[in-house]
Amino acid sequence: MQVSVEALSDLERRVTVQVPAEKLAKEIEDRLLSLSRRVKVDGFRPGKVPLKLVKRMYGDQVRYEAVGELMEHSLHEALAQEKLNPLGGPKIEPKALEDGQDLEYSATFEVMPEFEPTGFDNIAVERPTAEVTEQDVDNMLENLRQQRATWSAVERPAAEGDRLRIDFEGTIDGQNFAGGKGDNVTVILGKGSMLKDFEDRLAGLSAGAETEFELTFPEDYQAKDIAGKTARFRVKLHAVEETVLPEVDEAFAASFDVKESGIAGLRQSLRDNMERELREGIKASVKRQVMQGLLDANAIPVPKVLIETEIEHLARQLYFPADAKDEKTRQLKTQLFEPEARRRVSLGLLISRLASAQHLKVDEQRVRDYLETMASTYQEPDEVVRWYEKTPKALDNVRALVLEDQIVDWLLERAQITDKSSTFAEIMTPAKRPASALGQEIAE
Repeated sequence: MQVSVEALSDLERRVTVQVPAEKLAKEIEDRLLSLSRRVKVDGFRPGKVPLKLVKRMYGDQVRYEAVGELMEHSLHEALAQEKLNPLGGPKIEPKALEDGQDLEYSATFEVMPEFEPTGFDNIAVERPTAEVTEQDVDNMLENLRQQRATWSAVERPAAEGDRLRIDFEGTIDGQNFAGGKGDNVTVILGKGSMLKDFEDRLAGLSAGAETEFELTFPEDYQAKDIAGKTARFRVKLHAVEETVLPEVDEAFAASFDVKESGIAGLRQSLRDNMERELREGIKASVKRQVMQGLLDANAIPVPKVLIETEIEHLARQLYFPADAKDEKTRQLKTQLFEPEARRRVSLGLLISRLASAQHLKVDEQRVRDYLETMASTYQEPDEVVRWYEKTPKALDNVRALVLEDQIVDWLLERAQITDKSSTFAEIMTPAKRPASALGQEIAE
């Protein structure tokens, strides 16, 4: 058997295998002989069917099976000989399958990249430092009040923060358009659920008012068929309501399930939770920087097959239509998920290689501590821990997270760290998404 290996790219390989014609012929002959002893043909006793007749009746099928099995076995031997470990199933292309000729085929596949992580000393980390202040607790209490706000109808003109109930109908060049009509639609002024120009036309109106106005959709509006066009809207305002916030009193505090009663107990519980969130927020910020630094210091080739697998994983997590197979949908899926998939795969390869090179193993005590800390936020922490211990896949996910934390600690020992003064709000407040255009009603 002759084997040759060609590097098509950093990670793509083409293995060409040539099996002697004599070996294929013998395999076919052996299979025909075995079949002749078992096959039943009218006019012949079992085991006495002439080989020529068996060959004429089953020759093509036997040859097909022999070629397939021989290719499978020979490829396995060739890969072992060349010390190659394909990622995914190899793409096999026969080159010669003619009678009397050597069996020749090629197998194309990707392999894992070979690299040694470096650049640990160049990783720069700004470690945020902050504490939970009384003002932070006050702000959290205010958020709780907002979450439990009620609405009360008012007779005055609508202002920012008020909840409005409206009917609207829009036309473009006298024609209705998809999503341009709504009945009893709720709008909170200033929340950005509709275009700012649309909301501005409602401010100052009172319940029972009707108005008409023109509005031009932005050129980059999400609904391409109406982007940049001017619509005329008729709006009827049914109700204007303002928020009514609950008082922070003993009854308010009692409505929360906290260990200590009263307002002081509520504040302490909030502070404890906020301090735990702050620690996790600082940890997450440091981890993001360390991982990004590791990526920046190691530009490694990434197998396409692993990226494609991760794209599918991310798509399923976000309920992207899995059965959509048209080219446009596939391109959209790649556009949406490929950058994050590439990042995740790169990090996974780097972490795996770094753990192996530095002989880093999962600290089982840290796994236990992680489970107990996480479970402490539930009503029955012992049950949560037992569930993880009895669920191998979930426990493996926790062990992977712990190993990541160990690697982050290892990298931090070598990184350039500077402390940066920050606040609870800066660390914990996520970046705001841009407000949608006119809103869900018209988008649909």
